[in-house]
Amino acid sequence: MSDRAILQPIAVPRSLSEDAADRIREQIVLGGFSQGEHLKEARIAEQLNVSRGPVREAFKILRAEGLLAEEPHRGTFVVSLTANDVRDIYQVRASIEELAVRLVCREHDPEALAALRTLVTGISEAAATGDASAVARADLAFHNGLCELSGNSRVHEVFLRYVPTIRGLLRLDERIMPSLDQVARQHEPIVDAIESGDEELAGRLAREHSLEAGRLLVALLDESA
Repeated sequence: MSDRAILQPIAVPRSLSEDAADRIREQIVLGGFSQGEHLKEARIAEQLNVSRGPVREAFKILRAEGLLAEEPHRGTFVVSLTANDVRDIYQVRASIEELAVRLVCREHDPEALAALRTLVTGISEAAATGDASAVARADLAFHNGLCELSGNSRVHEVFLRYVPTIRGLLRLDERIMPSLDQVARQHEPIVDAIESGDEELAGRLAREHSLEAGRLLVALLDESA
């Protein structure tokens, strides 16, 4: 086990297996675990202060995401998420969210607009608590809601495909944002543009938002390499 990987014990679990997966995913993203590193259930369970069962389930989650690989008779090994992987994911995210915004603009459904305003308000309320994890959850809920409200099931399916990895990356936002309030402020112009019916502006803002987040995360990963 690499000495660079620092896994914080889980204090108040949401779901032990999901929380364990979050901790491990974060270290994979940050490079705490090396490419090809052998991960041992017992050692990780000890660090996280949980039994081996949740760690075993966490390994299953991360294998499904492509971040871990199991080799017969050898064990579980890390498949690192590189800066190029993050760049590719956020380019895809930028494209589908731009499309989602344009579709919402074209429909201009009052209920959808109200739902988006509620979601962006949720980010502000989470930021007011000072809880970075709550902000990350509210942030993800906004983008998920945006894709769902587009009315295009394929757009939403593609977004959901990358939710686990995006969730892990959003946990790093506190390291690249000057303040949690800024996370909320970044989303408000997008909703304003959608409400005004300005499809070109809304689409451009949504795309730039995702690409900028990707650039900041890539820079963070390059620094951690």
